[in-house]
Amino acid sequence: MNSPAAPAPRLDVLDGLRGVAILLVLWYHVWEISWLPAPLPQLEFLPETGFIGVALFFFLSGTVIALPFARAAFKGSAPPTWRHFYLRRFWKIVPSYILSIAVAYAIGYAARQGGAGVVPDLLTHLLFIHTWFPASSGAINGVLWTLAVEVEFYAIFPLLWWCFRRARWLTVAASVALSLAWRLHAAACCAHSGIVNLDQDLPAFLSCFAFGMLTASLFVEAHARWSAGRRFAVGIASFIAGCTACTILLQSLFAFRHANQWAAVWAATHRDLLACSFAAIAFGALLAPRPLQRVLANRPLVFFGAISYALYLYHQIVARELLYYRLPPYLGTPQYDPLWQSAFTIVAMLLSIALATALTYWFERPLQNWGNRRFS
Repeated sequence: MNSPAAPAPRLDVLDGLRGVAILLVLWYHVWEISWLPAPLPQLEFLPETGFIGVALFFFLSGTVIALPFARAAFKGSAPPTWRHFYLRRFWKIVPSYILSIAVAYAIGYAARQGGAGVVPDLLTHLLFIHTWFPASSGAINGVLWTLAVEVEFYAIFPLLWWCFRRARWLTVAASVALSLAWRLHAAACCAHSGIVNLDQDLPAFLSCFAFGMLTASLFVEAHARWSAGRRFAVGIASFIAGCTACTILLQSLFAFRHANQWAAVWAATHRDLLACSFAAIAFGALLAPRPLQRVLANRPLVFFGAISYALYLYHQIVARELLYYRLPPYLGTPQYDPLWQSAFTIVAMLLSIALATALTYWFERPLQNWGNRRFS
């Protein structure tokens, strides 16, 4: 049943999901240092598997990037130009990325991370190919590997979208098959050595992006064609099913944590299922009635979604610098001191959030707005 009078969809649930992703990553990296247990034993799996927030980021990137193209394709109107697409991506990603690299070198953080050397590390990072080389992959700031994957996805997106427009399900299936084959190869060849190096390249996460594109396309069609009652019913069912599946998968990952290279080995066979659960959550939340949407589209999560890029770039630097300079002070092994664990966690998180807020609203957003106006 068509619903031409349906109100414009609220997309702030995607911002809320981005907030969930950054909070998971923040919690994981601070937990890696503090070892502070979760407040409840039933939640213990969350901080220790919080790195899956990265896969959620990639899924959301595929969704958000594909949305304007999916809308244009559905309406038969002109899509955004590729010039417009790449300019927006440039001003969103590159200035803050370069600033974070400059800061890492200025405070001496980059020098303590190792790598191939200043020149090769800088060159590969500025070209977004540092994940291609094991020596440079974790250099400067360990979290930057995801930016290489993201930018490489931007580079192939025009070709991927061209295929998607002509054969949506075949393109998604091919992306999943390629991603699965890449990860299985990595697990087979490098399960006892360097699987992580192969698991930090674009093919390993291609299915996450593809499921994001599929979610955008299906949502545009469902919102335009379905009645409100059908949207709400499907949305609620999809959201609940996705949350349930994601929780089961994370508990499965947590149970596997004692295996060698456990995260990458588990992801070799389970990442596509995880991406599918993300798709069910996002698709359901986008269609669900407003009260259910507010589970994600609430002010705290939307705020964290807004500062997520700066928070992602700097949270690990802040946490590791605090440990390096013994703030809060400690003697011996601080992870065995519950008071230090709590104090460090609170200070690291609050400082990271404060810094990210300032950088987002005083640097990232003004420069992004200026660049989009000046060069569009």
